[in-house]
Amino acid sequence: MQWRNLFRNQQHWDWHLVLYFLNVFSVVFGYSLRGDVFQAAKLFRTGLVMFSLVGVIIAQGEIKYIFDKKKNWVLYLFLFLNLVVLPFSVDFGRSFERILAWIPFLIYTNYFVVYLFAHYSKDEAKIKLLQVFSLTYFYPVVVMLVTGVAFQSENVYGQSIGEYKANVIGWGCTMFIVTSFDLFANRPMVKWARYLFFIVVFLALWAIVLTGSRSSFAALALSTVVLVLRSKQISIYLKIAAALCILGFAYYIIESPDSVVNLRAQYADIRKQKGEVRFKLAEQAFGIFTTNPEVLFTGFGFDNFRAGLQHYAGIRTELASHNSYLETLFSGGVFAFLFFVIFVALNAVIKYVRFDSRYFIFLPTLMVIPYFESNLNAGQFLFFPWMTFLFYYVHISSLQFPVAEMNISKKKKFKQEQSISTE
Repeated sequence: MQWRNLFRNQQHWDWHLVLYFLNVFSVVFGYSLRGDVFQAAKLFRTGLVMFSLVGVIIAQGEIKYIFDKKKNWVLYLFLFLNLVVLPFSVDFGRSFERILAWIPFLIYTNYFVVYLFAHYSKDEAKIKLLQVFSLTYFYPVVVMLVTGVAFQSENVYGQSIGEYKANVIGWGCTMFIVTSFDLFANRPMVKWARYLFFIVVFLALWAIVLTGSRSSFAALALSTVVLVLRSKQISIYLKIAAALCILGFAYYIIESPDSVVNLRAQYADIRKQKGEVRFKLAEQAFGIFTTNPEVLFTGFGFDNFRAGLQHYAGIRTELASHNSYLETLFSGGVFAFLFFVIFVALNAVIKYVRFDSRYFIFLPTLMVIPYFESNLNAGQFLFFPWMTFLFYYVHISSLQFPVAEMNISKKKKFKQEQSISTE
């Protein structure tokens, strides 16, 4: 099975992996909570990540790989660029509170990657992360199956499914599909489990169609392009089958008048709505940068997008920026934005294409969905997979070699010195 030995390092339990899974799952599960229970879950999540961070730094256990941590500067410079403009926040109190809650999560994701590279080979670390995310995002798939969404033909756009919004179910199904497919392609699986996997994936694909999640459609389409053009892990027949499956659903979405995408388009025409509200809000934010050039360098303040629009343009809105990349610009200004895009996001894309695109399809999904939804804050649905794999690629080129080899080389050197001294 694809989750076999997930929490084990050879014959031993790896409690850091267990804690990491609980951190990721607490975010996903938290999306199904409301009211006081949700607030209690947020406090639990913060306490859990603090405990996990202390553990991953202090109680590492037996280190199996010497790993060069020189790329930690990326984390700290990114934090510095956000902190140095904090005094210029539109709402300093909110910015200070939000960034204080965000920093432990960001540090934890970085140091968890460093921990993995000290205890597993780089390929093993990647598989462990994919297993964690596949298992975590299987939960929304289970909700989709239990509620019967995948067995119906009516769209569920805008509805709640087991307390999840439909688009969240779409993201969860997409994450499960791409991470599980990578495990399917790179790990052995018994025949009955392979058949079950294809059935669940097909149902998850249909559920995505019914949710009308366009970001999920785009992510799956790009991952499929990578699969067909780059993958060396599966046969040409499976590539064709995967492409035909995605194209078949796309044809239904485009041609069927009952598809959720076409119904949304009709609704927009009836209401004479042109364009997305969030795009208009982004345009307003860029307009503020034009008329107030100094704000381009300072941003509105961390998680101050709405406060910035109200302060500078008199626009009141409950909507966030819904774009993880632009959120870095609106929060921390142009220097934080350029640093993040070049040294974190673009770095991940380049290294993925260079090292992993022939074997894995997960990254396109993780780069596309955050473009349509803000996942910069720690409580967002894809924060952990998105940010963890970004830091994974920050550190991927750093030197790693087994401790055992170092001990052997030291022993050889010691013997050589002994033989010379006796002569």
